[in-house]
Amino acid sequence: MKKEIERKYEVNSLPKDLKIEKAMDIEQVFIYKDENTHIRIRKVQETYPNKNTTYIYTIKTKGDIKYNNKYDIGKKYEIESEIEKDEYEKLKQRKISNKINKKRIVIPIEENLKVEIDVYKDYLEGLLTAEVEFSNEENAKDFQKPDWFGKEIGYKELSNRKLAEMTKEEWQQKVTKEFIENNKKIINKLKEYNI
Repeated sequence: MKKEIERKYEVNSLPKDLKIEKAMDIEQVFIYKDENTHIRIRKVQETYPNKNTTYIYTIKTKGDIKYNNKYDIGKKYEIESEIEKDEYEKLKQRKISNKINKKRIVIPIEENLKVEIDVYKDYLEGLLTAEVEFSNEENAKDFQKPDWFGKEIGYKELSNRKLAEMTKEEWQQKVTKEFIENNKKIINKLKEYNI
């Protein structure tokens, strides 16, 4: 069981020397939740540089992790395993959330870190976020964001789990119109990469 440690940000612009390592289309739903644990299933279709599809069953739990009130650093214990397509389709029938569809673009940055830009679709269209995963909390706290990142979003309001329970109107009330307009410009720019 690994500890997932992340920080989540708005995206102000794209870096001038954008290097895309990987891109994929993700479909996901939650099939279980209680106070400490969530179970999510995902269909991941890689679109660049390879083209393959995997199905992933993920258990996320707080365990003994303590949060500060800001929820700036996302922390959870995570157990992932690959499942077959048939199992995914059966489990999907038990969903307890909206289905989230998004394009994920992985971009390497300094010190072997990677940014995962998520471009959301369907009822979440207009939402664009950047997440960075860290090997430990010290590195997460010391992280100096690149200048193309916007403000830190954190995980209290716009985590994928919470987004999966919201309507379009609900998530849009948590952000500004300028945020959505800027995201649309960046999303259009990303379309030029045909990934």
